[in-house]
Amino acid sequence: MLLILFRGRPGTGKTTMSNLVSAKMSVPIIRKDDIYDQLVSLSGNHDLRNKITFNIIYSLVTSNIHNSSTLIIDCPFQFEEDITSFRAWCRTHQVHLKTILVTCSDERIWSERFKERVINPAPNQLITDFEEFKSRYKVMQLQPDEGELLIDTIVPQDHNVKTVLEFLSSTSI
Repeated sequence: MLLILFRGRPGTGKTTMSNLVSAKMSVPIIRKDDIYDQLVSLSGNHDLRNKITFNIIYSLVTSNIHNSSTLIIDCPFQFEEDITSFRAWCRTHQVHLKTILVTCSDERIWSERFKERVINPAPNQLITDFEEFKSRYKVMQLQPDEGELLIDTIVPQDHNVKTVLEFLSSTSI
């Protein structure tokens, strides 16, 4: 099984990029936000919703381990302990993981994306103010891990898609 993970901070363009790559490859996507948003009516506790969401993602991947499928995962994994755990889980379960760290190096563009969220925020979009977001996270730009592709969404989408597809085909599974 091949998992293609798009990860990064909120508003960087993970969903846009995973949509584009999914369309090019005809590969299904599992989105953390889709699962999380459905849990809002069941629990007011953010931490509990997150825990359930991650458990569901692991379960969905586990259900597909024994076939030669490819899945895209759109999930932030923006904290070191989360991505480290996920990588270890994939190794233990013999799942081939290719990760793409999505960033936005232009804070003006990134801030505009947050302004769009204010209009009709999804339940998973707990922070819709860019200045509040910056204050909470302090370090805006995540650093790619070894072997991880870094793409910047200020680069034209077609170029990023081409770069991702080349990255995915560059190593054997």
